[in-house]
Amino acid sequence: MAGGALYLVPGTMCDARLWTPMLKHLPGAEAHHADYTGSQTLDAMQAKVLAQAPDEPCHLVGFSLGGYLAMMVAINHPERFKSLTVIAASPYGLSEEEKSLRQRNAEMLSRLTYRGMSKTRLRQFIHERHMADEAITGTVLAMERDHGQDELMRQLLAPLNRPSVTEALLSLPIPVHFIMARNDAMVPFTAIEKFAAHADNISLREVNDSGHMIPLEAPAALAALVGKICFQLPSAP
Repeated sequence: MAGGALYLVPGTMCDARLWTPMLKHLPGAEAHHADYTGSQTLDAMQAKVLAQAPDEPCHLVGFSLGGYLAMMVAINHPERFKSLTVIAASPYGLSEEEKSLRQRNAEMLSRLTYRGMSKTRLRQFIHERHMADEAITGTVLAMERDHGQDELMRQLLAPLNRPSVTEALLSLPIPVHFIMARNDAMVPFTAIEKFAAHADNISLREVNDSGHMIPLEAPAALAALVGKICFQLPSAP
């Protein structure tokens, strides 16, 4: 597909399986996948993402934690990328409440055997209308199970003191696109809406009928947006 390759950065406890439904709607797209597992620090995560990027400038696409990592890598190395697309991720640092919650969860994980995400927790990530869809919930649970308890602890703690990157995004010399769901319980849509409204180089696109897990919950809609952003494909009628 003309226009350059996609470089896809998954979110917490996710991997290339996250992008499979979207890529089915982008036949011919060249896709490369980042893997930052095993990283103890945020800097190590960023270093892995950068090291695995294609040699030629590409379209950088990140989801959730991967969206934040994509922002950081693009800010530090804009010459490596043609565009930046951030899906269901915030450019802001974590609140003190979120930091405390992560630290408590990590401390609990260090003492107990983690038995997987509860249905209550799953509902924070997935829209209620999709909770009965095994293709969605099963993929989330399988990725989490396969990466394991130690990786969950690393991914909870490594981004704990991540800085806000809003100012740096405003001066980024490549196009920046946010794709968000208004019903996302993890990343407030209105916060990104306000941020994008004051930025000439940043666009915001909304996906309907989805929770946080946009690549799994709304793959066709996401593929249409990514195709338009990265390859100038026409929007579906």
